[in-house]
Amino acid sequence: MEKIPFIKSTAGAEPVVITPQQYRKAVWIAIAGAVLIVAALAVGVYQYVSLQQARQREELHAQQLEIMREKTTSLQEKMDKMDALDQELRQMVKGSGTGDSPKGEGGVAGKQKKSPDVSEAGYNDLLLATSRLETRTNARIISFITLKTVLGDTAGQQVRMMQQISKQYQSSTTPSIWPVNGPITSNFGYRNNPTGSGVGFHSGVDIAVDYGTPVRATAAGKVTIAGWVDGYGNLVEIDHGNGFTTRYGHNSILLVVPGQEVQTGDIISLAGSTGNSTGPHVHYEVRVNGTPTNPLLFLP
Repeated sequence: MEKIPFIKSTAGAEPVVITPQQYRKAVWIAIAGAVLIVAALAVGVYQYVSLQQARQREELHAQQLEIMREKTTSLQEKMDKMDALDQELRQMVKGSGTGDSPKGEGGVAGKQKKSPDVSEAGYNDLLLATSRLETRTNARIISFITLKTVLGDTAGQQVRMMQQISKQYQSSTTPSIWPVNGPITSNFGYRNNPTGSGVGFHSGVDIAVDYGTPVRATAAGKVTIAGWVDGYGNLVEIDHGNGFTTRYGHNSILLVVPGQEVQTGDIISLAGSTGNSTGPHVHYEVRVNGTPTNPLLFLP
């Protein structure tokens, strides 16, 4: 058999002769080693890619869970407001039926009782919270439909009649009339907190009235706020120009929307006791260049 010489040059050493079988065996060993290395690299890359994908899925799941928490929290806040409005409407109906309701005062700090915190809730807790929200929503819809039936025609006619009466007021862009007629139960300035301890600054006057009493704009202007604001409850704010703004807090129902133009004497809301309040009244503020000013300076 012919021998293929494979000579390794080494000083003082005899040539090494390798047979074809040994040569082929060495080649196959090298190929096998290379395959194993490639396979190991492939497994490593696959594991790395899989780990990255798992991390991305986990991050995506965490983001989706956070979005669910935010949405659930937002829905709970809206339901809390709907529950409060439902109670206000029912109390208004009760008060109008008896002709008597408790008077109160309020401020601009404090919050209504809220739903459980879900900022750290897991998936199953969020599902439970969502289910409860659905139940509460259905109950509120039924309740509002009932209240609409009770308040419908009579209340609507009264509001339209009072809107016609408002035309008797002379238009002015400076606060010049009372928003409601009633006794002042809390003056402008520092006072004891009516819903807690300590002394705080009262940025307006509280005028005691019955639930559902129409609240009038004290000057012409544009509505800048018509919605829920902590402490104020359902708030209407009107910009009259020349640095004058007025605020009307604790309303039960709002009859205007942001951006709406109103005239002196227009009915903008119905009085209530939303927000930080101990009974039905109107929290009335006058601000000059953003600074609360004693409303009595502008009341006739």
